[in-house]
Amino acid sequence: MDRFLLFLLLLLTVSVASAQSITVSGRVIDDDTREGIPFCNVYFKGTTIGVSSDVDGNYTITTKSPSDTLVVSAIGYSALEKPLKGLVDQEINFRVKSSDFTLSEVVVIAGENPANAIVRKIIKNKKKNRVEALDAFQCEAYTKVELDLDNISDKMRERKLFKPFEFIFENIDSTSDEKPFLPAYITETISNVYYVKSEGKPKEIPQAQRVSGVNNKTVIEFINQMHDEFSVYDNWIDIIEKPFASPFSNQGLTYYEYYIIDSAFIDGKWSRKLKFKPKRKQENTFYGDFWVSDTTFAIQRVNMRMSKDANINLINRVIIYQEFQLNKTDMWLPGKQKMVIDFKALKKGPGVIGRKTVSFKNYRVNNESPIEEVPEFDKEFYSLEDLKRDDSFWEEARHDKLSKNEASIYAMIDSIKNVPIYKTYVDIIYTLVSGFKELGMVEIGPYMTIYNNNPVEGHRFRLGVWTSNNFSKQLRFGGYLAYGLRDQQFKYGADFQYNLSKYPRIVFGASYRNDVSFSNQNSEEIGEGNIFSGIYRRPILQKLLRVEEGKFFYERFWKKGWSNKVTLLHQRMDPYGSIRSDGGGFNYAYLPNPEEAPNNIDTIISTTELIFKTRFALGEQFIDGQFFRTSLGSKHPIIELQYTAGLKGVLNGDYSYHKLALSYRHYFNIAPIGWLGYRLKAGKVFGQVPFLLSEVHPGNETYFYSNYIFNGMNNYEFASDTYVSLMLVHHFDGFFLNKIPLLRKLKWRSVVAFRAVYGTLSEENKEANQLNSFNTANLDTYTGFQTPDQEPYMEVGVGIENIFKIIRLDVLWRLNYLNNPEAKRLTYRAGLLFYF
Repeated sequence: MDRFLLFLLLLLTVSVASAQSITVSGRVIDDDTREGIPFCNVYFKGTTIGVSSDVDGNYTITTKSPSDTLVVSAIGYSALEKPLKGLVDQEINFRVKSSDFTLSEVVVIAGENPANAIVRKIIKNKKKNRVEALDAFQCEAYTKVELDLDNISDKMRERKLFKPFEFIFENIDSTSDEKPFLPAYITETISNVYYVKSEGKPKEIPQAQRVSGVNNKTVIEFINQMHDEFSVYDNWIDIIEKPFASPFSNQGLTYYEYYIIDSAFIDGKWSRKLKFKPKRKQENTFYGDFWVSDTTFAIQRVNMRMSKDANINLINRVIIYQEFQLNKTDMWLPGKQKMVIDFKALKKGPGVIGRKTVSFKNYRVNNESPIEEVPEFDKEFYSLEDLKRDDSFWEEARHDKLSKNEASIYAMIDSIKNVPIYKTYVDIIYTLVSGFKELGMVEIGPYMTIYNNNPVEGHRFRLGVWTSNNFSKQLRFGGYLAYGLRDQQFKYGADFQYNLSKYPRIVFGASYRNDVSFSNQNSEEIGEGNIFSGIYRRPILQKLLRVEEGKFFYERFWKKGWSNKVTLLHQRMDPYGSIRSDGGGFNYAYLPNPEEAPNNIDTIISTTELIFKTRFALGEQFIDGQFFRTSLGSKHPIIELQYTAGLKGVLNGDYSYHKLALSYRHYFNIAPIGWLGYRLKAGKVFGQVPFLLSEVHPGNETYFYSNYIFNGMNNYEFASDTYVSLMLVHHFDGFFLNKIPLLRKLKWRSVVAFRAVYGTLSEENKEANQLNSFNTANLDTYTGFQTPDQEPYMEVGVGIENIFKIIRLDVLWRLNYLNNPEAKRLTYRAGLLFYF
């Protein structure tokens, strides 16, 4: 009897155990975007037990008959397996990697591919599905931008460069799915977004911002703009200013093949899932998938990646993810969007991953509720301090919780900054970028001007010393001293600058220089030379000036791209040095009163000028230093107007005249055939002046290519007092060379250029400058200047750029004015230029 009871008890226990079930739940996310993958298959290996994940990638499986392994699979992703942790309820999350999308051949027996019909309807309806179709809306946006140094191997971590930062890797949970990385930067921003159709595109007003390790507002804005704003409905999506064909472009069927692969209900709407892939290699395209509403043909979710063979530099991967939320108006509005850019110079080396995530909530659409009045805002006129908020604010305000790694970045950045070697690394980078070496209260440089060479000075050495930000963040002063071994003369200069205000930027200062120059342009018109300007010049007659210049200036930046500068400048120019075997130099001579020649000849120019500049550059981006700012350009035209008055009798100025100059430059994409940059300039000089004070059209006597000068022209070869010029450069990117099999892998890019200038010289200026005018009877010495009034001076060029990513080679044809013996019809130029 006891044995029988024991047997019944054992049987009951086994029966109860066999009747128990386990529940496994978790989330399937994209390894790159960290977003949930909808409708993927999650199942126990070797069984038919499984489910599909929901629209956010979540899944739950409850079963009495599990296997010991859980598998996840989805089209476009590599399958992934994970073992169960015993027969208990548990959470298993998956991070799956994207795989190349391939399908077997699709045969359409009659009619067109049904996927194409859906795409045509998306294109037809995209105008009314864009958020701009609304009359007005208001919402809150949360933006997160993160930069990480990744692909750091164990071998690299052992190197001295990373050894001091080993504590960062030790803090990463090795059992998690997170990849080890070195955090570099993270910023979070809460903004209010306003849109009124009559006022144009949406306007974003920041309300709060939190930043790690960076205190420079313009640097933050630059990093944020590395991920261009985009809409998947655009015909072209800009990535680092390179246009990529959108899968929903009006010409989408020209660039992509589409396939219907699934259907399901999303938010109660019948939807279809389509895959797409490029039709051709090495075009700027994507591959990926999307879900689309079967009634309104609005995009509900899209996940796409840059084609691996796209002709773009230093970019290993680009991932774009966007999802939309159904509004009460039955319209799909942006809910979340993410762009991931993987920067990598070497395939096996470390890289930088930039991630930008933007999410939207609290929409107020049309007349659903009153839209607030759009406030005035200009990004130039706020500081980081204005947007600081405490930790409790961010706990409540951010739309999604930070991941474990993200939450630790703020603390890790502070820890990194406390590592002693960190400052050394920062100093090295600062020296490489700025050209200056900081030594406490002063800095020395720039290193690119330490050595130079020209026929008059011979070997030239220069040393400059200026105060650093450690001395003052408002006042900067310093100077330089240079010496030539051949002419045995010292040259020198000094300047100071005082910052009256940072927001808005208001500065004034003064400078003085006594130096040698290859150009007659003053410091308001030309940048400082570098090591190549003297060493690698062509073997032709070189004309130098000894220039003495002093100036005072005041500059202010206003709202919406406006700025003004006023300068009082005194300049003395004297032809300098013996550069011919007969001892002759720059044979400059001016006749103030031609009828008194040759008894009255000026050989030295002394002038005082009052210069007014107005500049308009809407949306221009800058990287601000404490005392200087570097323009990153603008997507809009940049217009500059300059008026110059010559003040006779002021500070020994000998000439009275007026100058007007107007410059207009811009660039724009002409996808898919590249992009065009152009510059128009026109001006006039009123009054009798030496030709060095007129418009001396800039030539190029070096072997190096330059964008905004005439590369086939020599210095001082052409001058005018009334002129108009045009410079065009079209970059075809890989439009042609990508189609040549043998050249395709090199990723070379073709470029063409055209430059022209037409000018005239008044009769009084011809008479006054007759001793410098072109003279065919005296070609063995100084040839003099010409005026391009017979016909426009013209040159064209054809080149290849992106050779080893940075080299450009051009062949230039000078089309006319070939009677100057120093003029060449065919010339060559090389340049170091980089474009993504």
